[in-house]
Amino acid sequence: MSSENLSRVLGAQEAIFTELARRTCGGTLVISFIKVLTPLSVEQLKSGFASIHKIYPLLQARVESGEQLRWRCDVSFDSIPFEAVKLDGPLDFEEEFTRRGEAGLDVEKCTYTLSFYINSQDKVDWISLVSSHAALDGRSVMTLFCVLDIYFREPETFRLGRQPLYEAVESYFRSSKYFARQESCNAKDDLFKWPVEESAFAAEREGHAIYRQFPMEDLSSIVKQGKSYKVRPSALFCAVAIKASKILPNHRDWIKILLPLDVRDLCGSEIGLSAVGAFSAVTTLEVIPNIDTSNIWQLARYLQVELDRQAAEGESCKFAFPKNYILGDIIGWAQEYENNKPVFSEGLCISNVGSMKALGTHMKSFEIVTAIPFQTHGAHPISLLTYSTVRNSVFIFSYCSPLTKKDNVLNFAEKFINTLRDLVNNT
Repeated sequence: MSSENLSRVLGAQEAIFTELARRTCGGTLVISFIKVLTPLSVEQLKSGFASIHKIYPLLQARVESGEQLRWRCDVSFDSIPFEAVKLDGPLDFEEEFTRRGEAGLDVEKCTYTLSFYINSQDKVDWISLVSSHAALDGRSVMTLFCVLDIYFREPETFRLGRQPLYEAVESYFRSSKYFARQESCNAKDDLFKWPVEESAFAAEREGHAIYRQFPMEDLSSIVKQGKSYKVRPSALFCAVAIKASKILPNHRDWIKILLPLDVRDLCGSEIGLSAVGAFSAVTTLEVIPNIDTSNIWQLARYLQVELDRQAAEGESCKFAFPKNYILGDIIGWAQEYENNKPVFSEGLCISNVGSMKALGTHMKSFEIVTAIPFQTHGAHPISLLTYSTVRNSVFIFSYCSPLTKKDNVLNFAEKFINTLRDLVNNT
């Protein structure tokens, strides 16, 4: 089947990500930065991208609007927006994160854009890739660069057959338990909604990110200590974030944490781990005022028990809308995020990707530095992405100003890192 004939209706989650990005000036776009470890020219890298572009339908896709939203996979690599930026010093990741997010992405023309950052030897030092979260999640970006790495190791013999256009991820889940009920308890939900620091319409917001590293050997010692409490890293990071959130001026003792999860392993063999698409759902943790948050390990153990209970009862992931969604409902829901509102609609968002070394063990030419959504949708006070490389553990805090002020996120980030240091010192 030729790529131009590949088409399907967007799933509910894909439609949500698409409408949020369109209506909140880029909210939910995934912004990735990749370090180039071997000397490669612009021409070499563009040739590599052109090769993998032909393999994955969602790299060739655009959104076709109508009574339904459809993927239409007929976009050539030559149509992908591209820029080459000359560096006169180190890449300012935080500045570029905002600039690339504000440039946006027209989802009716393509699903990703590329920027190459050129050093004084006319080689590419860095790549940034901005993608529609409806088409590419962070792990899909890792997959693309693993394949690109293989291409540069064996460019003359590189062969990889065309990949399928997978169905939307929620279509692989049959039980209603995986789909959030549309009716909710407003009185309870309101308790978990933190006030924004300064309200603003979507067009007035800016997305930002703060990047922090933490020694890998120190994190390893904390993870080892966590095993004695039967606590895994995701629960620990949630507990540390709850502790750090007390420093925020809009902190509330009612805390909701959303954890995005890669759900491909719940789909059996229907979606491979090398697939490219948006294969995530969320689980939710709630902490109410009568839960003691003063002891990190006790709190982490409480969260771990809740995560284990959800997994045992088959409640470990949820999708916001049912499979047979009505597009008008999603558009109306997304429009709400454009408005000047006094509260965040959701809680802290914490995504623990895990080990980049485990995901891309054999990569030689590239190192994924970050892939995190642009936050102008205003759903969360702060989103935290955590992962580890061969050398460091990395924490990226993304936020939206003026809904959350930079100085307060800086304080949160420092409190988070210092809390980890305290755990190391107490081992």
